[in-house]
Amino acid sequence: MWLVWFEAALLTMEPETLEHFERIGALLEGLKAIPWLDDEETGQIGESLLEFDSQYWSFLRILSLPLYSELTGLLRSGSVLPHLQERPRISVVVPVYRANRDLLLAALGSLRMQVGVEIECLISVDGREEDRQLVHEVLAQLGAAEDSPHWKVSVFLLEHNRGVGMCRNRALREVNTPFFTCLDADDMFHPLRCLHAFLVLQLSAVARVNTGWSRVSIREAKILMINGQISTHGHNSFMARTEILQKYGYLSDLRVHEDTEYMQRLRHFHVPMLDSPVVSHYLNSEARSDYESLSTPLRKEVLAIEGHPYLCGTVIASPDRERLQIEQQQQNLYDQLMSAALLKAFPPD
Repeated sequence: MWLVWFEAALLTMEPETLEHFERIGALLEGLKAIPWLDDEETGQIGESLLEFDSQYWSFLRILSLPLYSELTGLLRSGSVLPHLQERPRISVVVPVYRANRDLLLAALGSLRMQVGVEIECLISVDGREEDRQLVHEVLAQLGAAEDSPHWKVSVFLLEHNRGVGMCRNRALREVNTPFFTCLDADDMFHPLRCLHAFLVLQLSAVARVNTGWSRVSIREAKILMINGQISTHGHNSFMARTEILQKYGYLSDLRVHEDTEYMQRLRHFHVPMLDSPVVSHYLNSEARSDYESLSTPLRKEVLAIEGHPYLCGTVIASPDRERLQIEQQQQNLYDQLMSAALLKAFPPD
């Protein structure tokens, strides 16, 4: 069905749209090599990609096409097939606090659309009964879980507000899949994001892949794109092996910079990680007052985009004084803990 419609549509497409149809078609051909992926699911994948890309085309045509290029190349090479003998199982932790209904619907909907993986969505509600009720209403709006056999959902409610670090930890302790990642309740993953990140992680044989990422505030007409200059502080879009939770612990009980501390902790213990150059694994479509200008305490404008319908510029990040102080405090703590552990292991005479 997909192939018939695809071939008919080619006759009326503009060059740019035609090129993207061919891009989707090439990816679907590559997916045929996966042994457990049948023709029906392949057709559904084509429809999902077309639906998502059409809705966010102005964003995607600038930023996310490397996802198609790299994933298609991996599938054609055959190097990833040993890692695809069964469907990858990935947990996605979603912390929720004072959520916006439309953005939460888009976030959870994007997880349900993930291609070629089984998603276990672990939603952690940070102490508000109103948010818990909203989560269940949004899930009902998305439809019964039985309609998506590779999508499972669990919802947890903290007894009171604990902050994002402890909120994520509540769900992280429920992870029982080999791999995990996180998604904020106001962001969305591209349908190819989890499959791509999983394959990069497997081929690289590292503990965690920190993917390049971008944020877009559509109503505020801005791109916020963080590049490698902030890689030492960690990229917000990642996938990791669950074993790192058992080896290096969970997030600190911090209300800000909990991601920064965890990345710094992993680097302190020389955990092997990879920073991937592929961009646009998720976008943020929420209007926020602090996005009114491209310049914020952490961001400096470096490039303006002229003539685009809503994308106005890209930025890079640099740490502020507070961030540097927190990093130094954490480093001092790690050094003290290591010293205490060494003294315990090798007590002085």
